[in-house]
Amino acid sequence: MKQLFLYSLTAAVMLLVGCQDESLNPNKPWEPGVHALGVFDGVAETAKANFAANARNFPLTGQDASKIDFKIRWVSLDNKLTVSKIVIKVDMIESYTDPDGNPKTVSLGGGGKIVKTIDAPTANRQWNAFSLSPADIYTLYKDATVKYDKVNAVKVFENPARPRPAGARLQGAQVVGGKTVATADAFVITWELTTTDGLVFKVWNEDSICLDPTPVSQANSNCRLNFTVR
Repeated sequence: MKQLFLYSLTAAVMLLVGCQDESLNPNKPWEPGVHALGVFDGVAETAKANFAANARNFPLTGQDASKIDFKIRWVSLDNKLTVSKIVIKVDMIESYTDPDGNPKTVSLGGGGKIVKTIDAPTANRQWNAFSLSPADIYTLYKDATVKYDKVNAVKVFENPARPRPAGARLQGAQVVGGKTVATADAFVITWELTTTDGLVFKVWNEDSICLDPTPVSQANSNCRLNFTVR
């Protein structure tokens, strides 16, 4: 009798497990994805070089003839997705001191504006080249405004309190009386990947992929590049 009961209980458990709704399973299988690695051209190849921040910067003078060269590649580790478009965005970070003497920074692009589009990217793990110039930045943000006095909106590139240097659209740190009252114009590049399936990948895990400090490899990835004016 006990043996019959045990067999019946085992069958009942197996029946319950077999009828389990898989849509309720919290352990979902991993879906395919893609990520990207963006670098300053000529920097990432130097082993453990810091290729994510200020490896290249706009100069203080001669900006009309200057540019920064970049490279970006998309990576599909399992080769299940193909990237058909890479959108490059750039945000401009304005720095100033408010009427109360507090240092302030403001994102003029709300996370970034589209500055370049790569419509036919190279194959998996192959580099795509692009460049940015001060003129590109100016075109995107020439009408951006900031309420420096907390009341009146003033165009950033026409701010009388911080006039732009002659022959330069972008400027370095502002020093008054030996004290830095505003840091240099700063910029953040990010990207979005669109696959042939119509999937869009923007920002990944901030604590791992975006801040990966390891040397450049086939699986390496990041989410942004930072640069400034020096």
